[in-house]
Amino acid sequence: YLVPPHRLPYLSRTMAIPILLAFAASTALFTLILYERYFLQNFLDNFTLLLLTLTLSVSLASLASLLLLRTTRAETIRRIWLALTTTALTYAAVDLIAGWILMPPLSPALVGDETVHHRLLPDTRSALYNRDYSYLQRVNKLGLRGPDIDTRKPAGTYRIAMLGDSFIMGKGVTDDQTGAWLLEQALRRDGHRVEVLNGGVDSYAPILSLLQLRTQLVPLEPDLVMLNLDMSDLLQEQAYRHRARYDADGRLVGVDGRLDQLQLTHTQKARNWVNEHLYLSRLVVYYAQRWAHRHRGIDVASVVGMANPGVLAHTLASDRGDRDGQWQTLFTSILAIRDECAGRGIDFTLVTYPWGHQVNAREWIPGRFAFVPEGSVISDRSLERIRAFAAQNGIALLDLFPAFRAYAGSAPLYYRFDMHWTPAGHRLYARELQRLVADRL
Repeated sequence: YLVPPHRLPYLSRTMAIPILLAFAASTALFTLILYERYFLQNFLDNFTLLLLTLTLSVSLASLASLLLLRTTRAETIRRIWLALTTTALTYAAVDLIAGWILMPPLSPALVGDETVHHRLLPDTRSALYNRDYSYLQRVNKLGLRGPDIDTRKPAGTYRIAMLGDSFIMGKGVTDDQTGAWLLEQALRRDGHRVEVLNGGVDSYAPILSLLQLRTQLVPLEPDLVMLNLDMSDLLQEQAYRHRARYDADGRLVGVDGRLDQLQLTHTQKARNWVNEHLYLSRLVVYYAQRWAHRHRGIDVASVVGMANPGVLAHTLASDRGDRDGQWQTLFTSILAIRDECAGRGIDFTLVTYPWGHQVNAREWIPGRFAFVPEGSVISDRSLERIRAFAAQNGIALLDLFPAFRAYAGSAPLYYRFDMHWTPAGHRLYARELQRLVADRL
């Protein structure tokens, strides 16, 4: 039976406060997650459903507890919530202390920039994770992924600057598994004094690589610049061109990306904060995601999330759009990089490589289906256009399509859901570049 509020024991009335807070917090969190993930992002995966279930359960349990506080079961409810509150506070304290002691300070993976749109933050570590991988990325004092190097090139050292996007940066692998690092180590084992500078940055296109070369890499005195042309560059180049700034002489001076930084939702910001500060909770979230993904059906559109099928449309036989203008814009930036290098006595090589769907029917499955409709016929039309462009302009081209397609190893070159190379992919990439570079040393 119900007990009038004024006759409730004092401790029971006091215990109603944390129960009310738990009810309000869990209800607000449930509403926020549902709104941002379903209504804003139109994206519900198993992990999100798990979070929604947990928050709703806490909300309903809190509501039931508040009602039971006015019954003869009030003392039992009080003891249960006292134990839960004590446990939660102890866990939070241990989690924060463990995070402070055991976890290195982490920074955002990218920051907006007024010249190169976005860049890696110098002298930082960042956490990168999804269902295929989880690792820490080290950025040196010069803003390049990898160990610190001297700004002045050591005497007798041959420096190679690698330009490109997340494939070259090494998204998906640890610092000692990137193609740039593996290439440097292989050349050194052969007795060469060489440094390979990893200038890869997530979502870069040639226009940004040109600006990066001028402002960041030329002062490091590279002997060879290798521009890695990605299949996503055709469309990304156009987007950055719309934001480009030029001086009175028509020279490119920058692409301001400070206002274009990724607008994270509140739930994403919370997840980042947990990942950067809470040691135990980070492990819980990581393994909960792995469990949720393991028990999910293959609904690739929801797996990959904000995939843009238009990025790879030009690699399909079904693409019939007029892309002459897009290719001309892209090639203009490549020629500008070549000319920048030529004017400074720097060798220049263009490198191109495939995405998983262009290699065979086994790689990048099922992740490819968020970008490429199932059953699509792959075309080499874009590759042939790149080859023709390089030949017409006397540009040395390292075409990695044949090597990737001929690969017969057991380890996959691409992740299942994420589009990037696995460690095996980076090893193949480095091995092919080693053959080219060794001839120049």
